Amino acid sequence: MYRIPAATLLVFSACMAHAQMPHELLLLVNRSSQDSMRVANHFAAARQIPFKNVVRLELPESAYDGTATVTPEEFTRLVWEPANAIARERGIDGQILAWIYSTDFPIRIRTDANDRRQMSICGLTFLRNQVPGLELVEEGKYLSRLFAGPNQRLQLTLGSLSLGMQKQGLGMDAQVPRDAEWLRFGLGERMPLPSMMLGYTGENGTDVQTVLDTIARGVRSDHRGARKGIYFVVSDDVRSTCREWQYYPCVNELSQRGITAVATTNFPVGANSVMGLLMGADSVDPATIASFAPGAMAEHLTSWGAEFQKPQTKVTEWLKAGATATAGTVVEPYSNPDKFPSARFFAHYASGCTMLESFYQSIACPLQTLPLGEPLAKPYALPISANILGADAMKGDFTYMAKAECRIPNVNFLYSFLLDGKEIQSASSGNSIYLRHADLSAGYHELRVVARVVHSVQFNITVEKGIMVERMGRSATLLPEVVRLGAHEHALRVRIGGQEMPRRIKLVCGEVVLDDKPFVSDAELVLDEMMVGEGPNLIRAVAVYEDGMEVSSAPVPIEISFPEPH
Repeated sequence: MYRIPAATLLVFSACMAHAQMPHELLLLVNRSSQDSMRVANHFAAARQIPFKNVVRLELPESAYDGTATVTPEEFTRLVWEPANAIARERGIDGQILAWIYSTDFPIRIRTDANDRRQMSICGLTFLRNQVPGLELVEEGKYLSRLFAGPNQRLQLTLGSLSLGMQKQGLGMDAQVPRDAEWLRFGLGERMPLPSMMLGYTGENGTDVQTVLDTIARGVRSDHRGARKGIYFVVSDDVRSTCREWQYYPCVNELSQRGITAVATTNFPVGANSVMGLLMGADSVDPATIASFAPGAMAEHLTSWGAEFQKPQTKVTEWLKAGATATAGTVVEPYSNPDKFPSARFFAHYASGCTMLESFYQSIACPLQTLPLGEPLAKPYALPISANILGADAMKGDFTYMAKAECRIPNVNFLYSFLLDGKEIQSASSGNSIYLRHADLSAGYHELRVVARVVHSVQFNITVEKGIMVERMGRSATLLPEVVRLGAHEHALRVRIGGQEMPRRIKLVCGEVVLDDKPFVSDAELVLDEMMVGEGPNLIRAVAVYEDGMEVSSAPVPIEISFPEPH
């Protein structure tokens, strides 16, 4: 039986937060790397990332091999400026609250000759490409606007909030302590940009299959959070003692949610279904743990956990052993607990927040931190269901209805509507959307509904419905016959409906144009697998008419797998 957990340790009221949703993410892919495309394809399919939210950049190998370090200028030119330009061009920049990096991106930004003053790629992304005073970076004295306390600079224990609510604010009627007045108004334009990396496969990292397994574990964890198996391992090591004070209050906080956590001097060798682990040690062997539960986060606060050319155990060892996420610093952190997840990570996680949201509410100074793993894992979120009611074929104006349900009685929902990946109605209690036939091109469109529970953490679900718009007799259909042209190239043909023929015909995967040529009756479109990448994909034919209308076929799912090299 499920129940909505009470909001414990809240110092405010009247909040309506929600866990991170797929259309709020920008997924960054390095199209120069087949591994990066493979990982991104699997994550996008598993988490219903809209195709408009997938951005393919082109990074040279020098940016992600070896130490995987770039200058701020290179980050700006290769990543920051092109990714933001694409999001603006697609009209989705206003809905993006976090970035997700696939593999084969740099992990470190050389912001100073002093190694201890350099930043992680996630840290510079968090500050929206603004380098702060580097003394704050080195000493960990920068205080994240998303941090929910407590530490020496924020003597408050704040309840869990979504990224959207952090930006929007709780409203003037919210009851907040005097020292947290910013919660009323929200951060608005001052909102930072959290990010995570799906995995690290560079020098001394993991293989690609480990990253794919991590993604699968995150998806499998949803709504299945274990009620025990969280360990806070203590020792005399300064890496442990620096945050030991956090453990016992968090054990009590989790107990109020019906979750058992323990502070212990014994590393859980041979333990099964470990849900979480925090400790401090330069060397640790995660493989001695028998098994991790799906959605587990584990981390060992050490100097070079994410600096892969230095000694000490790497954070990726947790992922190899079966954890779903971890985090470490890309430089020497001085055993500073403000640069690592606090124990309250698990309090936010237990509230129903995603992995990404839990990290950023628990790290006070994330500027040198590299979070790795599956960002949308939400083991403690309430499961809900939803569907979209309405016609599959649209011949005139039509109103579509959404209906969400959960096992909790008397629950209210908010609904957002997106058309072809772009939000057309923001969250409201209205569960219907009116689509004007004349505003839509002929052919295939995707209507997406996000339903969320009105609660301090708004558990959510995303559902999609394909709609075929009938206008002017125009249509395009990808035919099932495929002709192999070469090792990675295939020819496909398109059937055009209606009396009028298009001017051009394109083959598209997401926002990537695979082929584009003048239309003739026997035109063949070429699918180059190397442009798409391994894994699950959707391809469409798009007919372009003289008046500029682009008519899409229904998407066709394909699974691409390259043969293993001999």
